[in-house]
Amino acid sequence: MKSELKNCQNCKTDFTIEPDDFGFYEKIKVPPPTWCPECRRMRRFAQTNETVLYKRKCDLTGKDIFSMYSVGAPFPVYETDAWYSDQWDPYDYGMDFDETRPFFEQVLELQNKVPRMSLVRQGMEVNSPYTHRVTNPKNSYMTFRASYPENCLYVYNAKYTKDCADSAWIFDSELCYECVNVENCYNLKFSQESKDCRDSSFLYSCRNCSNCAFCVNLVNAEYCIWNKKYTKEEYSEKLKELKLNTFTNIKKLEEEFLGFKKEFPVKAIATVKSEKVSGNWFSNCKNVHNSFDCVEVKDGRHLFMVFSAEDCMDYYEWGNKAEQIYESTNCGINIARLYFCNQCWMGATDLYYCNTCPGARNCFGCVGLKKGEYSILNKKYSKAEYETLKDKIIKQMKEIPFIDKRGIKYFFGENFPEMFSDFAYNETIANYHFPLTREEALLRGYKWKEKENKNYKITLRLNDLPETIAEVDDSIIDEIIECEDRDNPESVGAFRITQNELNFYKKMDLPIPRSCFNIRHLRRMKKRPALKLIKRKCHKCDIGVVTVYDEDCAPIVYCEKCYQQEVY
Repeated sequence: MKSELKNCQNCKTDFTIEPDDFGFYEKIKVPPPTWCPECRRMRRFAQTNETVLYKRKCDLTGKDIFSMYSVGAPFPVYETDAWYSDQWDPYDYGMDFDETRPFFEQVLELQNKVPRMSLVRQGMEVNSPYTHRVTNPKNSYMTFRASYPENCLYVYNAKYTKDCADSAWIFDSELCYECVNVENCYNLKFSQESKDCRDSSFLYSCRNCSNCAFCVNLVNAEYCIWNKKYTKEEYSEKLKELKLNTFTNIKKLEEEFLGFKKEFPVKAIATVKSEKVSGNWFSNCKNVHNSFDCVEVKDGRHLFMVFSAEDCMDYYEWGNKAEQIYESTNCGINIARLYFCNQCWMGATDLYYCNTCPGARNCFGCVGLKKGEYSILNKKYSKAEYETLKDKIIKQMKEIPFIDKRGIKYFFGENFPEMFSDFAYNETIANYHFPLTREEALLRGYKWKEKENKNYKITLRLNDLPETIAEVDDSIIDEIIECEDRDNPESVGAFRITQNELNFYKKMDLPIPRSCFNIRHLRRMKKRPALKLIKRKCHKCDIGVVTVYDEDCAPIVYCEKCYQQEVY
């Protein structure tokens, strides 16, 4: 089978479907996509709110709760434990299939009336109400997409982290601050792309380093500053001179470090024990292409933040024993054959177009089913009835499309239209990776949520914040602090410091931040290169490479072989 050039129905650019892709589509019995990979990724990202929380009432118990859904959601929202309880039955919302109407239209009707869980959590939550998409959080605050976080603050995408704050893509680490893509680190600050490091600040792409500062591409190093080796005593004196406990010096030296790291080569693809991969951030992967942040994945394409999975395409986040997943989001834990699904986990198998159906099997177009089986539009059937009706619906979807306001046609084999997202575009991860203006988002069919005018009464201006934490007393937890980037549309304008946060800054000898969580999170996200593949050449051997690092981010790019020779 040959590759085929297609024109994206959404953005009108050309894209290629590879022979292996056709084999996958044939195996799962769906037609090839009509949207390009980037538009498909953007559409998946727009299905999930990860970091925006609202205060509201539980529509079942009346309790005050935190939720990923605002008060204006069209469907009832239940506190997570209440949603899992036997106090309500999702089959009560079942609908008969109406063959005179497009199936997508009927799914949207169902979607807008079935109750949803307020926050996604697995396991036991201990003193962590402000957490979402987490497993077993303990004493954590504003922590998202994390497994087993303990005493964590403002952390995103983490696993087994303890006493960490303002960090993202951080794994098996403790006492870390403002770190991105770090693993197995201790007492690390302002660092990125580093592993097995401790007692250091401002590292980039370092391995097994301790007591280092402002270093790049070092391996097994100790007592280094700006990649220069010192004695233990010299290092201690130099570090004192840098005054890394003052806000002004941190900000000034951070700018210097950004320029310094561009003098060093960056490996075209960040990989560990992986082969036949394209994209970035791979560990123990094989034959995975145009994908990012994958661990122990085999045979995949167009993936993002997926681990322990095999034979998957167009899949965003999770995994943990996942097989043959296509065009799905937030699905994981012993799952198989999920197509066009969102938030289906814990043994979910053989689902089509389902939303929030943990443990469900053999369902089509269902919403909120807990361990449901042989169901369509939340109505239960016998196995034979289910198979017959499923085939009838697929046939209808192939013949009669759902047409959105832009005139784009959705047949069987396409993911849910943008208008089906439970969230406004600017509430989702899509807005970080593919930022749009309000007008652009609405034009593309997405919803948009207007910024609420909080009118915070600021009690502490930026100019009044002290340089060091030593100058701060406990009264600061009562202050409403001005955000330095308050005019940014993403800023909430002001912020407060919690007692646990203050304790962390004192322990780490760090100054009070100058911006709200939203801005700090956005800045961390922007430290990583965009999810776009660029053709470049290795600066050492001139071989062609495909990378996410553009000239501005990394002027010097090396292929795997040249990087290994130079750095290791």
